[in-house]
Amino acid sequence: MSAYPLPDAAHVKDLLGMLFDGLTVKPGTKLDLSPKALSYVGLYASDDGQLAAFCGCDLAFATSSGAALSMLPPTAAKEAAKERQLTPVMLANLHEVMNICTRLILRDDSPHLKLREICAIGALPATVAAALGAAKRRIDFEVTIAKYGNGVLAVLCV
Repeated sequence: MSAYPLPDAAHVKDLLGMLFDGLTVKPGTKLDLSPKALSYVGLYASDDGQLAAFCGCDLAFATSSGAALSMLPPTAAKEAAKERQLTPVMLANLHEVMNICTRLILRDDSPHLKLREICAIGALPATVAAALGAAKRRIDFEVTIAKYGNGVLAVLCV
């Protein structure tokens, strides 16, 4: 067994359900991790600084969770998705959501892990993009936040 096990849908729903009312989580299509995708990735490092896991999301999840966390109107999420651009508040909120997602990867018996940063997938340094592409284990979910919409959230472990 790996030091960082992948979560199941129930774990994702329990964790993110503390943040968002009316949350549904089910297996989803694979998150597009190509450099031109409109995706964001949280980079998680072990205490020795080595990348150990990633949590990625598409623009739809980023705008929905970023708006819902501050209780911005659902129309704000839809407008940001249409413009293909997160507002500064949404980006800060996405950072917080990705920080909380650390608990999707950690278990009581796993080594410590922390969010190093979040990054638009197209802005990843080549070495980080290579590590993401080489992740050995992955699971993808469709996450729906009531009133805000649905998007894809993926967890990948090195």
